[in-house]
Amino acid sequence: MIRARLAVAGIAALGLLAAACGDDSHGPTARVFEAAPWNGPETYEYQLSVRGDEDAGRCTLKTEPEVEPGRTKLSRLCSEDEYRDDGEVIVDSTTLQPFSAQRTFIDGEKDRTTVYVTTYRDTDVLFEADVNGKTSETTRELPEPTEESPEPVWHDDESLLWLVRGVPLRAGFTGTYAHVINAGQPRVLTVDIEVDEPETVEYEGGEAEAWKVTVKREKSTYRVWVETAAPHRVLRAQIESVTYTLIP
Repeated sequence: MIRARLAVAGIAALGLLAAACGDDSHGPTARVFEAAPWNGPETYEYQLSVRGDEDAGRCTLKTEPEVEPGRTKLSRLCSEDEYRDDGEVIVDSTTLQPFSAQRTFIDGEKDRTTVYVTTYRDTDVLFEADVNGKTSETTRELPEPTEESPEPVWHDDESLLWLVRGVPLRAGFTGTYAHVINAGQPRVLTVDIEVDEPETVEYEGGEAEAWKVTVKREKSTYRVWVETAAPHRVLRAQIESVTYTLIP
């Protein structure tokens, strides 16, 4: 999984400026994050699988509340042999709206490091990429207040596996927010989120009831199963071709 992402990371990064065309979709958005279910620092481990490969790496998800007053650090640390795909985002502790994010790909075989940095400003977001010293950057406008969306909301792609834990976990909940993606093709897209009835979900070493949360953007559909019991851990997640499974 990590190797496949690294194969395109360098090429994608240097295409940042070329990608700076007006293809973003800013529909009406509203707050979807209700409250943080974590009460302190957390660390969860996940086994990754992809297209029948049950050992496609591992990921650690870390939550570090109040790294600064009112700010929480969310980290996704993934590895497979000589490859790494690490992401982190600094968010508002109450709303989960982002201040900054960084994603780092390390290809040990090719001795290549690709770093994407996302900086949120008053009205736009700055995207920067560095592939072994070759840099590029571009900006995108953030959603502005409108009559339909007086308080627009956006979240960074790196916070997704935390965001779904803090939405109103009840069957039938739906919401829309702006989803900000870097990693080669910077975009600000409108995303729909929906909570379905709980299902029994198996994970490494057990099973539990979990809300099925569906996230849709463009032609992609992600599914995350969030434990019904507090603190609402992510038990399983299907993100593109990758499946995350909690390791207790």
